[in-house]
Amino acid sequence: MMTKIVVRPPSGRSIPTSTKHTSLGQRETLESILVNLGAALGIAEIEKATSARGSDFYRPMGTTTFQSATNTILELSEKLANRSG
Repeated sequence: MMTKIVVRPPSGRSIPTSTKHTSLGQRETLESILVNLGAALGIAEIEKATSARGSDFYRPMGTTTFQSATNTILELSEKLANRSG
């Protein structure tokens, strides 16, 4: 089964939200997601490299190329979804 995102129509009232992880910086949040996905997939290590321009790229063990954090997260989450579906 594929999960889908459904747009909720505006209700005119406030929406209950959480600020549980808002104290984390964006890089820390992305790396936490990478670690969680890696653990779920049995990946022991994700290599991080910084380019000459200061951008960070990631390469999970068993892959050949470095990618941005968001592309790595997308790839790992697709692997996890395919494994459970």
